[in-house]
Amino acid sequence: MRKIQWTFSLLSAVLLMASQAWATNGHQMIGVGAYQKSMGGATTAAPYDTTTAVSNPAGLALIQKRADFNFEGFMPTRTADFKSMGGEDNQGGSPIYLVPAVGWVGPIQDQDDFVFGGGMFLTSGMGVDYSTINVAPFNAVMSQIMGQTPTDMTMWKGNIYSQYQFWKLAPALAKRINDNLSVGASLNIDYQQMGFKQKFFDPNNAANYMGYDLSRAVGALGFGITVGVIYKVNDMFQVGATYISEQSFSDMEYRLSAGDVLTPPDGMGNALVNADGTYKMGMNFPQQVAVGVAVTHVEKLKITADFKWINFKSTHDSIDLKGDYAVVNSQTGPTGQMKKSAPIPFGWDDVMVYAVGVEYQATPMVTLRAGYNHGDSPIKEEDVWNNMAFPAIVQDHLGLGVDLTLGNHWNLGFAYMKAFKKELTGKKDMTVLGQTLSSGAKASLEEQSLMLSLAYNFGG
Repeated sequence: MRKIQWTFSLLSAVLLMASQAWATNGHQMIGVGAYQKSMGGATTAAPYDTTTAVSNPAGLALIQKRADFNFEGFMPTRTADFKSMGGEDNQGGSPIYLVPAVGWVGPIQDQDDFVFGGGMFLTSGMGVDYSTINVAPFNAVMSQIMGQTPTDMTMWKGNIYSQYQFWKLAPALAKRINDNLSVGASLNIDYQQMGFKQKFFDPNNAANYMGYDLSRAVGALGFGITVGVIYKVNDMFQVGATYISEQSFSDMEYRLSAGDVLTPPDGMGNALVNADGTYKMGMNFPQQVAVGVAVTHVEKLKITADFKWINFKSTHDSIDLKGDYAVVNSQTGPTGQMKKSAPIPFGWDDVMVYAVGVEYQATPMVTLRAGYNHGDSPIKEEDVWNNMAFPAIVQDHLGLGVDLTLGNHWNLGFAYMKAFKKELTGKKDMTVLGQTLSSGAKASLEEQSLMLSLAYNFGG
């Protein structure tokens, strides 16, 4: 009983330590923990610790029984820039966030070839928190949208905030079929939480505004599966593959006040404005496929490479916010019509990821690692305006790490990751009364993180 209480206390503490995090292949981390980050995420065919439960559960059958604790200090720098429109730029949000992960693996009934493992992992997240920012002398355009005559060139302002995090509890079974083949599967028990605000307004006229205010973050539970395989081709080559299903979530329920949502007008000049009430948004997490190869048993050296496809377009293109909306025409006012949903057009595309990693055993106690990861940005120039609260645009990442073996049981690891700065300027990303315009808004993001891992090997 005391062990059960200790386990629940540990998991509760891990959840409480987490805040927002920023991932880098879209909003998904390139890897979980010090080992995966230092190898650039190229670990599908090269398991090392229990974080393989979330990337390729077959790897659990190839590692010794152990427990792993990973602690990451994540330090993003994100900027919203409206200076080309005559406005301001601003950096916002905490300079550091703690990202923990815990995992375990052990044999079933003392069968070394059949194991149970898993862990609790924060695998994805994003967030910004900008000061109220001067957007542009936008009044002429916005007055046209609202059907009013501009009296001056008021500097419009923007409120931009977001918080998104995705947790995965991944209990897994893995079986070593023979000396060459291992298979595994995990049940994904997921939790995601999301809140955001992207609203633009005329400070001199409260009737002139546009955007979304879902800033009271709410959560939802979800489920999915992960299946994986690792095959040893010969003494030098090993290949692996993983399929992660789309993670299906219950609806997130937002309690909104009237006017928290006012969509941009469509080609007929019609916009949607919400009433008081509860609004539901369903957002699943995308399916993905990864394949990898590892060159092993070269003296003191291991080389890995991965390719991954993340199907963001199926889940993050346009998301419906369901509830009661009045249809308002920008020229004539309320039409008397009602709608039951409003689109949130994020416009994300699928992401292709390419990663390589190198590991070198410098001494029996010291192992050095380095990795590189390149992933597409899911956001293109035509969707920058819609994603100022979600600038998931970085593409190139470098990871470095060192692992120290301390006696027969303990391992201590350190890693550093750098996601290089990426800027994206909006082009043809605003539609005003059917006319496509370029906002000139610019989003930028860069990241770095420091990681500490501590492992206990029960096998000796």
